[in-house]
This record gives sequence, C-alpha cells and structure tokens, in this order.
Amino acid sequence: MLLIFGSANLACGVWLLRRARRFRARGVRVPGMVIGLERSRDPDSKACFPIFRFTTCVGQKVEITSRHGESRPPQPGDRVMVLYDPEKPRNARIDSGGQDGSAMGRWVVGIGLFLITLGVLTAFTII
Repeated sequence: MLLIFGSANLACGVWLLRRARRFRARGVRVPGMVIGLERSRDPDSKACFPIFRFTTCVGQKVEITSRHGESRPPQPGDRVMVLYDPEKPRNARIDSGGQDGSAMGRWVVGIGLFLITLGVLTAFTII
C-alpha cells in the first residue's frame, strides 16, 4: 500500500514540477505591483492571496488575484516580477518559488520518496 501511495505522490510531484518548468520556459517576465491581499476563506488558515497588477508586452493592463496563497505574501505596494503566458495573460504568477507550483511539487516528490522508502523497508522486514 505504501508503495502505491508513494508512487502516486511521486508521479503527481513530477507532473507539478514539469508543469512549472514548462510555464517558466514559455512565460514572459514583466514588472508588476501588489495592490491588495485577499484572505483565505478557511478561518483556520493564515494564507493570503496577493492581488497584483501588471502590463503585458503589448500594453494590455491585467489585474488578478493569485491562485497560490502564502502565509508571508508580498505586501500591497511591493514591486514584484510577474511571469505570464503571452497567449493567456490572465494565466500569470508572481515570479517567486511559492507561486509557480514548484515548491508544492518538491514537497509531493519528497513525500512520495519517503513513502516508497518506507514501503520497501517494510517489505524487506516482513519477508
């Protein structure tokens, strides 16, 4: 069972990391500014979702709320670098480790490797 859950976590984590890498490869980097914070709807969470504004390379002004919450987000007025998809400018992220999904990917890979190791060690102990 541990091997199955570990393998599933490993596969999911690798998928998240590859997705983040593809986004970084095709994304365009521009300056932006945090204009507000939206608190998580979960009363037990301390996460906030930055609301940021940027202008695309073709002059389109975009304002969006991040899909990734942080416990220590950039504050309103902070200048940030934004990474956006030139074909879909609303698909944008603040260019930091926590915003592109790679941090979550690394955690999920780590959990997967831990569960696989635990499963292998358990299997050898039982045999």
